[in-house]
Amino acid sequence: MMIMEDLKLNAAQVFVKCLELEGVEYIFGVPGEENLLFLDAVRNSKIKFITTRHEQAAVFMASTLGRLTGKVGVALSTLGPGATNLLTGVAYAELSGIPLLVITGQKPIKKSKQGKFQIINVVEMMKPVTKFSETIISNDRIPSMVREAVRLAESERPGAVHLEFPEDIAEEVCNAIPTTPYKVRRPVADEKAINETLKEIEDSKHPIVVVASGGNRKLVRKQLKTFLNKTGIPFV
Repeated sequence: MMIMEDLKLNAAQVFVKCLELEGVEYIFGVPGEENLLFLDAVRNSKIKFITTRHEQAAVFMASTLGRLTGKVGVALSTLGPGATNLLTGVAYAELSGIPLLVITGQKPIKKSKQGKFQIINVVEMMKPVTKFSETIISNDRIPSMVREAVRLAESERPGAVHLEFPEDIAEEVCNAIPTTPYKVRRPVADEKAINETLKEIEDSKHPIVVVASGGNRKLVRKQLKTFLNKTGIPFV
């Protein structure tokens, strides 16, 4: 097996290889100066990049993919106004329990000739509407950060996560090895709570199941359907 050090991959290529291992097949987004290296890595990968006219369209398309498959959908933007255009879709995914990863570009963080041009604190902007929002400040942390972001996005309750990828980090030679993903298991309710719930159902005279939007999640709907079929309890 070839060692990544011999391949002289840059950090953007390692990032994309991590996404490939996570099973990502599509990325939706708008190209920009700060994400060109990342896009070049995608171009030479198995992942298909879908160019949209607007970042909000990209994030809603990624969210829809996440909702239908239960696997993380991925949207990409550049910095500044490109990143702010993602915000509505990110909030939608977080509130709806949809696995979503948004990746935003950023100017070099070690030194920049353009000062504060279009730079806003995207990480802090995203924190209130995500489960996880961080800047990749070191290329050797890419595998662990991508794995953690996807794990959190897909874990119950699913939601949105955000990674900011500065262009100077993206171009660095990276020897980090992508982390092999593992299956995210659903948490199990406390046995006492389950027994109490069963007793409430058995003692009720006219039970009814009220299904909210969370019942549409891939990890929930199969079990919910089985429960309804076995019990015959009416639902709305």
